[in-house]
Amino acid sequence: MKLNKDFTFYRYGIDVRLANEDDSEFLLSLRTNEKLSRFIHPTDNDLEKQRKWMRDYKKREVEGLDYYFIYSFENIPFAANRIYDINETCATGGSWVCKPGTEAECSVSSLLIMRDVMFEILGLDYDKFDVRKGNKQVQKIHKMMGAEKVGETDLDYLYSLFKEDYFVRRNSIIELLNLTI
Repeated sequence: MKLNKDFTFYRYGIDVRLANEDDSEFLLSLRTNEKLSRFIHPTDNDLEKQRKWMRDYKKREVEGLDYYFIYSFENIPFAANRIYDINETCATGGSWVCKPGTEAECSVSSLLIMRDVMFEILGLDYDKFDVRKGNKQVQKIHKMMGAEKVGETDLDYLYSLFKEDYFVRRNSIIELLNLTI
């Protein structure tokens, strides 16, 4: 299944939509923030390069290969993440970054929503992703959601999260964070 270009979703009090070229400045501010960028792939602080990347991304989006999401709470964008390397059964969920000061509930909700889209809407069976070895907090969150470490590289731990394991854990996370569906 593919998402249409006007895809929007609302869950856990959070609005989500597909990113567009107008989001380039917001995305660049997240990805070049010194504190946030410690654990993500480096990004040049060049707005025109980001705009070009977004135009190229929109082509991949049309083909159903890559989806980049913007999350907002009370109409204020606070986070972004992606589903990419999409095939028939799995994809990679990543590029997850939230504005400094984002409430834990909103931050974790953006990750829950990405997985809800992967498993409920796109019908994928599992998420395969990596987390920088030094990013202990994010490793804990993924493990709490049922992710299993399946390998490592020099920089990253490699994980898989199967749909069934995620759904077993999701309701307890919703209760823990006192989220409303």
